[in-house]
Amino acid sequence: MLAKLKRIINMLFYHESWDIMIIKDHGTHQFPDNTLDILNKSAAQQLKKEYTFQADPFLIEKDDKLYVFYEAFSFRNSKGTLRCRILDRELVEIDDVKLEGFDDLMCHLSFPFLININDQLFMIPESSERKEVILFQSVEFPTRWKKIKVLISDTEVTDNIFLSMNETCYLISTTMDNKIIIHSAEHLHGQWQRITPALKVSNHHHRGAGAPYLVDNKMYFLTQECTPETYGKSIYIKELVTLNDATFDENLIEQINSSINHSDGVHTLNFSNNYIAYDTKINKFSLLAIFKKISYKCMIKYRNVYLSRQNN
Repeated sequence: MLAKLKRIINMLFYHESWDIMIIKDHGTHQFPDNTLDILNKSAAQQLKKEYTFQADPFLIEKDDKLYVFYEAFSFRNSKGTLRCRILDRELVEIDDVKLEGFDDLMCHLSFPFLININDQLFMIPESSERKEVILFQSVEFPTRWKKIKVLISDTEVTDNIFLSMNETCYLISTTMDNKIIIHSAEHLHGQWQRITPALKVSNHHHRGAGAPYLVDNKMYFLTQECTPETYGKSIYIKELVTLNDATFDENLIEQINSSINHSDGVHTLNFSNNYIAYDTKINKFSLLAIFKKISYKCMIKYRNVYLSRQNN
């Protein structure tokens, strides 16, 4: 009875609020060996609060600055946009810019997955409302981007992870009900085809939680714990042991819980040479929470109808 009452109260009077935390690790981070230790023991700086959701941070260090690419979401329009927060090396915030070249998509955007190939910077944002996986390229860093190619169409997947193993490129995605979808191609700009390898998984939490990392010839990737009751509860670090047309095999290495900063959840983690970034949520009390949630669902439904008509 009490549990049911708590769920009702949470539904009526609480909504999620996400923030981005940055740790300057001074080059001491040895992923994945001491990642959890640093997260537990290091002071993290929260980016200034500009939006209800500031989430999905991806990092680039360049010219003594830290560029944090992220999703910005407000209940005012109930649609995620992509932005970049620019900081100096001491984490003093310099600027916050909206990324250009994405408005024509007319959909919710998040998870700005970055790919650096031959000194060219690409991005695959989450655009599941369009039922497309789309590749963009940076033309004026960090602000201006141009659409290069639709990699996958007629497929509603989220938080796509690009990686390369054994001279083959892969996109690991999840459906909206957390099923793994894998595509392969000879190169990033190639013809992507779905593959259906036998899955040997360490748990059933598959949604992407950050970039993959190749360390000592081992490929690691991150997924987030999502349940029907809780979105973005924790992050799993996994080793990708085997990936080919026949087999997908992973091992669980570590779990990162929200206890690292005493919050209600974490669901994205990335790092660069000198910094670690993660997002964190709190369940925020608001007398208007239920109306914000209803508005959000109505806006999603409206965009889905609009995009469906545009595609027909």
